[in-house]
Amino acid sequence: MRRLSPEFAEIIGLLCAEGCHIYRYENYMELKDGKVRFHHNHKSERIEFYNKDIKLLLHFKKLLEKEFDYLPKITRHGKINICKTKIIKEIIAHTELGHLKWKVPSNIMTAQTNIKISFLRGYFDGDGTISNRVRMFSTNKRGLMQVSQILEELKVIHTFPKPILKINRKPLYYIQISEKEKKRFLNVIKPISKI
Repeated sequence: MRRLSPEFAEIIGLLCAEGCHIYRYENYMELKDGKVRFHHNHKSERIEFYNKDIKLLLHFKKLLEKEFDYLPKITRHGKINICKTKIIKEIIAHTELGHLKWKVPSNIMTAQTNIKISFLRGYFDGDGTISNRVRMFSTNKRGLMQVSQILEELKVIHTFPKPILKINRKPLYYIQISEKEKKRFLNVIKPISKI
């Protein structure tokens, strides 16, 4: 398993917030050397990171370059696709991806403070907001409770209110940082895209 650097922890945080792991099986024909070959159930796989904020997309790309020496393109739809099997395996070895599947990896839960802060920065940049209050959202209650546990360890005062309920939607859970803690929290995690 890959050594846990601050950059890798931040990549995982961003992917827990805005990433998904996609498998596809497809049949296709290929013309090669004058011969037609039929490929049956060809598996393709990628990790997709999506965000509308170009600043955050560029930051994510820079993290991938620093951590994996990998430079994917940003699509015109605001996505970065990770298609290298080795990188996909290294990320998935830490956590599954998907809005209900992700979790804070155990080695981040037990890591040094700087690693936990890097994960929080990634997660907050993906699924956090700053208005009057600082909040982080998810439909994944278990994962968000682990984020809450990291905040407790960092002594950041926060609440985990009842979820927001809307018809025909999954419950939306959120963490709300105390108004008194807003400045300290932002100074500690130093978000990229929310300020």
